[in-house]
Amino acid sequence: MKKSLSRYVLTDEIYALLKEQILNHHIVPGDKINIDQLARELEVSNIPIREALSRLTAEGLVNMVPFKGMYAAEMTLQELDEIFEIRLELECLAIRKAAPNIPDPLLVDLKSKMKRWSNRKPTEIAEKINLIAEMNQSLHGLILDYCANQSLKNLITMYIQRIQRYLAVIQKGMDLQVIEEEWNEHMLVVSCLAAKNFEEAEKALLNHLVKSHVRTRSFFL
Repeated sequence: MKKSLSRYVLTDEIYALLKEQILNHHIVPGDKINIDQLARELEVSNIPIREALSRLTAEGLVNMVPFKGMYAAEMTLQELDEIFEIRLELECLAIRKAAPNIPDPLLVDLKSKMKRWSNRKPTEIAEKINLIAEMNQSLHGLILDYCANQSLKNLITMYIQRIQRYLAVIQKGMDLQVIEEEWNEHMLVVSCLAAKNFEEAEKALLNHLVKSHVRTRSFFL
């Protein structure tokens, strides 16, 4: 483990720590999670660790194998396909609900940011990852903030986080062409929203998710 916490750490903090470790492959997919070892490293009892792992199991990031223990969930093409299938439905619903509610000044500001980002030509891996993260958070985050359905927002957020395990692998090989494709797809959604063309905005978002699925999947074939 690369991080340590005080003996009085809350279950929420352990949950956040383990989740970050799994999403970024510090805990490798398929690895057994040694609860006793974690308890010693974090200087806590087994109870909050088990509670945190139970939450991660519910989110699909940890698997419990009877009589064997807890394991970081494997990464599979089937899981990737299933997550995107669900995201297509949920995020199209979210943009339909959010589109009429997003304030015009926020869309103007986002469109301006997108134009500034188009001039960025990142060469370092960290710069590429940050740019993609900024675009995703700015658009997808805005849609979720105004979809007026907290349960829907929570569900989509969970699936976006599960995709992060796959993105953590492919981002190292991401080239400028992929970044430009992402930018164009995001910009089309933003432009349609700003023009109050909500039906086209939904189609643009659907197209972006489908292409994102194809791009991500291609790294694992």
